[in-house]
Amino acid sequence: MDYKNIYKISVIIPTYNEADNLPILVKSIFEQSINNLSLIIIDDASPDGTAKIINQLSKQCPGKIELIQRKKKLGIGSAYKLGYAYAIKSKADIAVQMDADLSHSPKYLREFLNQLDNSDIVIGSRYIDGGKVDKNWNLTRKIISKSGATAIRLITGLNVKDSTSGFKAFKINVIKSLNFDEIKCNGFGFQAEMIHACMRKGYSIKEYPICFNNRNHGKSKMSLHIILEAIKYLTLIRFK
Repeated sequence: MDYKNIYKISVIIPTYNEADNLPILVKSIFEQSINNLSLIIIDDASPDGTAKIINQLSKQCPGKIELIQRKKKLGIGSAYKLGYAYAIKSKADIAVQMDADLSHSPKYLREFLNQLDNSDIVIGSRYIDGGKVDKNWNLTRKIISKSGATAIRLITGLNVKDSTSGFKAFKINVIKSLNFDEIKCNGFGFQAEMIHACMRKGYSIKEYPICFNNRNHGKSKMSLHIILEAIKYLTLIRFK
């Protein structure tokens, strides 16, 4: 079944200080010419004028971009939860989530949608055959990233090689079935915790190889607090 031509698709994009990246990302997404696709962008009061840029882009793409402005920085996990709620409210059939920093290429969107023909969830994976990270990553970053993904897989028992990937596509019935009050991580651990919740419900999960690119502008949102939060909650999941 050709999902890209039949169903309504919501792409959820959390933002914080992504004013330089968003025009490039939005242009690239719509260049994929996927029917019935719209964007839900959640901005956490970015001081760099991200919301202003989104409003300008919205005028260029009428009816295709919805901006949700929050009054302060509340974290990526809560942003995705809000985006999912809006996707359900808008009667979307498929919810896609991706980063705003250009690390996730829109060129994979069509294949993600096609892969949903035989799965409930598609994960853009750096760590399966065919997947890779940006060639400009230094050795230390590669080791930390791969070791982190492996450690989380062991902690949670997930049979997913890139459980922290933020590039995913879900059939909307998956999102509707989850109890988001039970998902506690608000940083990058949110990704693994959510996939663990989907796995417990028996949904089929497909990893699709992607190249994870370096961000073009801005700084990474990763912090020690986020890492410690992930370890805490993912360890609790394992014992649940």
